[in-house]
Amino acid sequence: MIQQILFFFASLILLLLQLITYQLLVQSYNLQIIEYMTAIKIVQKWVEQETDTSGSLFQPCINCGYELAIQKNPIYCLKSDLYKILHPKVVLEDSYIFRDYGGNDLARSIIRKQLFDANPNFTQNTPLEQEQYIQLDLRTTVLYLYSKTYLRTHFFGKEAGCLFQKYMHVPGQDELALKSLQSLNLRNYLIQLNHVNASTECQNEATFSKKSYIMTDETDCKLFFSILDSPEYQNKFKSEGLQFIYKTNQHLGKGVLLVDKENEQLIRKQYNNGSFCGKNNQKVIIQEYLKNPYLYKGHKMEFRCYFQIASTNPPILFGYKKALIKQCALKFNLSDFSKEAHVCNTAITKSHKEETKQQDDDFYIDWNLEELQELLIEEGFIKSKNWLHIHLMPQIQIKLFHLFNSARNKLFIDSRVGEFFGVDFILDQNLQLWIFECNRNPNFLVVTEGRKEKFNQLIPEMIQLQLELVRSRFIRVQKFIKQKLIPSLRQKFFQSQQELLKHEFLIIFQDKFEDQTYSNIGSQVYNIFQIIHLSSCFRELQLLNFLNQENQEI
Repeated sequence: MIQQILFFFASLILLLLQLITYQLLVQSYNLQIIEYMTAIKIVQKWVEQETDTSGSLFQPCINCGYELAIQKNPIYCLKSDLYKILHPKVVLEDSYIFRDYGGNDLARSIIRKQLFDANPNFTQNTPLEQEQYIQLDLRTTVLYLYSKTYLRTHFFGKEAGCLFQKYMHVPGQDELALKSLQSLNLRNYLIQLNHVNASTECQNEATFSKKSYIMTDETDCKLFFSILDSPEYQNKFKSEGLQFIYKTNQHLGKGVLLVDKENEQLIRKQYNNGSFCGKNNQKVIIQEYLKNPYLYKGHKMEFRCYFQIASTNPPILFGYKKALIKQCALKFNLSDFSKEAHVCNTAITKSHKEETKQQDDDFYIDWNLEELQELLIEEGFIKSKNWLHIHLMPQIQIKLFHLFNSARNKLFIDSRVGEFFGVDFILDQNLQLWIFECNRNPNFLVVTEGRKEKFNQLIPEMIQLQLELVRSRFIRVQKFIKQKLIPSLRQKFFQSQQELLKHEFLIIFQDKFEDQTYSNIGSQVYNIFQIIHLSSCFRELQLLNFLNQENQEI
């Protein structure tokens, strides 16, 4: 009996000890959560104080048209960032990607097969009713959205753009993708280079597209009409054929007109033979046409190179080695004003093939750049098997860099944003490279198995870059919170050291790749900035950066 009583009291004491231990653990865990939450609120506030969202390209608005159907939760980022601090494997090991577009979207399909679809049951192709809005998964790390409106309708840092996320649109990307803005930026960029006495070699290198007349500019517009009215132009048009191409800001070939006699009359009517110059605000450029493109079996060729702005704070650019090579549907002829002979857009070629009911698979080329090099050797254009690596790839990198650099001061600067681009290049018969078009958030049209194979590698590798940047940032921020910020709060010296801690954190928060993260990036991805020291504009660019920094300080 006594033994039973002793056993009962021993069990009771053990149970009480377990309860006390459990309560202490709960209290400790709750205290840890409170400390982390306080720390996250502090660093979120620091980032918010340094984030300028006042520009017209990045200002939250109400009833501004198409809206991404994600619920507006003012503490979403607090919950998401805290969840990730408490569950670091979500960032460091998992790959939660949010994609809004559904249907037959190849990118969404690849994400589902090779990564994790953060909200697998959600699709949105059109505006949805409020009751259909979803809660974005707290674990989401990369938002690879088709829609560009998310940061126009959700407050950055609270409802969107959390500390441990990447949003795959850069506010201001129009400066690169819209033809009218791209032409204006190139002109201003060349003016800046001229101001620092750039060499002819540098200016030629930095010129990535043919001369353009910006029709919203009265001087440019009148100059174009003076050319159009000149006997020299009329004689050239008669003897050579196509001289100019008309471009609006539409993509998929829809914004392009070939300036033949019929379209010349449309342009004359649009600008009243030049008297409306300075009054017509349509975003139009008229560009000198590249009349000597390299031809494959008589067809003009373009090739699309993919690159991404991995970050704007600091600028980090990565390209993809495999190009998508396209040929125009009809044979090149300056006297043939069919768009299919001059614009090698896949959508135009696909439409032409369907309309003519042709089964010819030669409409689409599944080459890589190595196969283009073999063809050039076979045709006697080049001799070296190293031409691709010594000449073409550096030329691609240089042109992409200058495209970015011409607009970099107009892009939103932040570690939480990035963007994919598809840039269409044309190679002329002198093997010089020209940019025809830059497409943000490019479509992935699967017209052949070869293209599908490329995209199955491209999309995960480009997303992986963003994941690695977030992971690297997460490790630095987590370490800072644990080793610096929380101890300062516990020991009551946070207020006295807040400015020093803030300065240190903002440096830590900037994107960068740690040495070990490069091993996780695919072999087909390359750092565009690595080539810049070979640029003939290296001195001029250093001087421009110095002058820009001085102006910012003033």
